[in-house]
Amino acid sequence: MALTVKDFAKTLKIKDEALLERMKAAGLSHTKSSDEITSSDKLAFLKSLNNRKPGSSQAMTSSSSSGGVTVKSKGTVSQPTGPASVQPEGMTDNIETKRQAAAENLKEQQKKREDQIKQAILLKQEQQQEAKKTSQKFQAPNQSQPRVNIKDQLSRAANEYSRREKSFSKEDSAHQFAKPVEFIQRDIEVPEMIQVGELAKLMFIKGGVVVKTLMSLGVAATINDSIDQETGILVAEELGHNGIPLNNSSVEDEIIGSIEYTDIPKLRAPVVTVMGHVDHGKTTLLDFIRQTKVVDGEAGGITQHIGAYQVPVGNSVITFIDTPGHAAFSSMRARGANTTDVVILVVAANDGVMPQTEEAINHAKAAGVSIVVAINKMDLQGADVERIKSDLAAKDLTPEDWGGNIQMIPVSALTGDGVDKLLEAVVLESELLELKAHYEGQAQGVVIESELDKFRGPVATLLIQSGTLKLGDMVVCGAAIGKVKTIIGSDTSKLKIAEPSFAVEILGLNSVPNAGEKFQVVKNDKEAREIAAFRANKLKDRKVLKQRDESVGNIFESMGQSNKKILNVILKSDVAGTSEAIVAALNDIGNTVASIKVVASGVGGISESDANLAVATESMILGFNVRSDNAVKKIVESEAIILSYHSIIYELIDEVKARLSGLLDPIIREEIVGTAEVLEVFNSPKFGQVAGCMVVEGSIFKSKPVRVLRDDVVIHQGELDSLRRFKDDVSEVKNGTECGIGIKNYKDIRPGDKVEVFDRKEEAQTI
Repeated sequence: MALTVKDFAKTLKIKDEALLERMKAAGLSHTKSSDEITSSDKLAFLKSLNNRKPGSSQAMTSSSSSGGVTVKSKGTVSQPTGPASVQPEGMTDNIETKRQAAAENLKEQQKKREDQIKQAILLKQEQQQEAKKTSQKFQAPNQSQPRVNIKDQLSRAANEYSRREKSFSKEDSAHQFAKPVEFIQRDIEVPEMIQVGELAKLMFIKGGVVVKTLMSLGVAATINDSIDQETGILVAEELGHNGIPLNNSSVEDEIIGSIEYTDIPKLRAPVVTVMGHVDHGKTTLLDFIRQTKVVDGEAGGITQHIGAYQVPVGNSVITFIDTPGHAAFSSMRARGANTTDVVILVVAANDGVMPQTEEAINHAKAAGVSIVVAINKMDLQGADVERIKSDLAAKDLTPEDWGGNIQMIPVSALTGDGVDKLLEAVVLESELLELKAHYEGQAQGVVIESELDKFRGPVATLLIQSGTLKLGDMVVCGAAIGKVKTIIGSDTSKLKIAEPSFAVEILGLNSVPNAGEKFQVVKNDKEAREIAAFRANKLKDRKVLKQRDESVGNIFESMGQSNKKILNVILKSDVAGTSEAIVAALNDIGNTVASIKVVASGVGGISESDANLAVATESMILGFNVRSDNAVKKIVESEAIILSYHSIIYELIDEVKARLSGLLDPIIREEIVGTAEVLEVFNSPKFGQVAGCMVVEGSIFKSKPVRVLRDDVVIHQGELDSLRRFKDDVSEVKNGTECGIGIKNYKDIRPGDKVEVFDRKEEAQTI
């Protein structure tokens, strides 16, 4: 707060006027009591008082309530004017004493003030010097130092110290990413499954960048989710790095890679797969070769799963694999082609090249196997060999007699004509291939088919490709393991060993392996469990990834198609290959309006857990060549679950299509049944506005809805209020007849308008 003349006068215990007079005498320009006094003013005033001599200096004026006494000089008292001019001698001495005391007090105060000023000046100088030293500590030596406040300077020093401490802490932290000055391209090794966060660490970037990149690629994933190898490589390349696939099957590779064969490879029997369109005679041909009646036991006369048989031909043996021809078994045909040496393509001479024939050709070409064509049903009328050869030549299968390399043999599976020539062609083809295998050592091969037998447990059909399988061997089939307890040949005989090219059934596995899985014989139970655990974890990761993708897909699907109908299905089948084929066929059913969702599928009978799952998910249960127990029947009856049994695949698919179609809303179709033209309009006191009309097309029905058209534009839609023929109410007026029409709640009909009568019909949608 500023010091005024008035405040200073109070401090000195004198009047304002007296102080102003003295300040004027000291050379100061203050004229009012409210004028401010600075420190320099006070210093100048005090110096002027100190420089005054005792005899010549003017005394300060003191006032009293009765009058005033003016002190002119030390020892001299001037006589004031007024009533108080006459004063006693004692009073004069008292005034003089007070004057001297006041002068001494003023001197002491002046000296004290001067000391305070000196101390303040010294303190200010010390603070400036300290600030200068502190500033020089944090600034460049040649930089000029501005005059700053010591508090500000200390605050800056503290902030600088804190910043340096944080910098050191970041460098020492293991959880912080070191951002490079410029981009560095790296070789990123991506395993089969990897977390998004781990992939980000490999590229030395934040996880959010990887998540954003995945979103741009159409993959919804968080930093803790796993992605497959292909997606990981794609992300790495999108961010400028080199994605390298990494095979992390170290446990599996180490054990399986240790299998070595020291013997010299010897000739083995060829593995022949019979492929072709449904009902072209594949199984009948194979049945004739085996001299059995396999086809009679096939449900619906079609092969439902892969069959493997060994047939002696002359001095050699041929392993035949029979594949289904139905469209639903595409995956099984592909698996058959990938495990064979020669493909016998069966084509009906009276039917020609069909869709599944083309598919079989593509599978054989993709597998890189030799093809021998059997033109079957030569015993039927309409058989045209040359047409079949021409159709096959159009598919890049040129016959030998046309200058190509494909053997085409006309045969009849019923009579046996040409079958011997066909077998000779197969043997010749296998000799040209010089098929060899190792006979000594641990067996390896592929699982052709698998099933869960009610009495025997898990059963797997194996095709041995190398080594010899023996009783007691420890076998790994995918994630299934077990010691071989029984080996059954294609003729149902029990064997002790199985050599290369043998197709056998084995018992002793702990679970049902997937068809198409590789199998290996390992040294002991420990190795088998390690491989099985590794494969099970890999399978689990893939399932989690698939479920996440499906859930994300369902979210996006529901965003655009909230009214889409879904039929949930639980499938149980007798063999794994058939289950795989049916699931693939069910997934192909549907459109943008309705579709099938396979909630669960498996091998074996329908269990109580399957029924409970059906209740929870509102699913129907499909059993293919399997049945349910009594507990399931009770749940089905109480919960009204749909349970359906089948043994023929196309009947199963037809039922599912029908049930899916039943979920769809019917299609409403409109049909125009009659049209009348308005000739005149009348006003009736009873019926209101009535239009006199002529029926020009069809018939007019009172019970059906109508539309009013003006210049072929619909202006009203409603119902008829009345329909009269002369004075009679009628329900129908036919073409070429005049009538009177009254429309309910409509009074704007005019001559020249048309009244259109229509009917609505519901039609069921089909898939």
